[in-house]
Amino acid sequence: MKTIFCLAVFGLVASAVAHASTFLGVNPQRAFPPVWMLHVLVFVVWFPVVISCRKIRAKCGRKDFWKVATRGAPAWMKALTVGLIAYAFFNFFFVTFVLGEGGVPAELDGKKVIHSHGKVIRELTDAEYERQQTYVVRAFSGHWMLFYAVGMTVLCSRMKEVSDLKPDGIQSSADGAPQSSV
Repeated sequence: MKTIFCLAVFGLVASAVAHASTFLGVNPQRAFPPVWMLHVLVFVVWFPVVISCRKIRAKCGRKDFWKVATRGAPAWMKALTVGLIAYAFFNFFFVTFVLGEGGVPAELDGKKVIHSHGKVIRELTDAEYERQQTYVVRAFSGHWMLFYAVGMTVLCSRMKEVSDLKPDGIQSSADGAPQSSV
């Protein structure tokens, strides 16, 4: 679990760096082509997180799920994750519909264009095409940060609960009083 947690932290930091670079006019696809490995790494982190969450949900139900899944994580980590939920949605819609003009960059018939579902919205200059590619990374990296943050928060909580587990299977709260584990 610690290895996956470390991958989540790494993924969050790397995604944040990629995301921030897009505001500086850097196209991460050109500067660091393996940036798309962050997309693959999300799944490496998420399989254990989903398995862990299924066990939690079976015990607590839907209503208290987030509270139970993150109860062992620090408050700043939970706040970061909640903030990234809001930011990821804003970022996606802003990049897609404002910056990306409702389409994605591509080279079609030897021309650089923005298109949506095969319909060309407009032709792009080389500089505009490069900028639009940067926006694609910005849209994805906003979601990468969210998924890595959720994974980091849930895994941190689970590791804390495991480390608090006493040999007899009883957890103790911060004040030392025994609690049953969920």
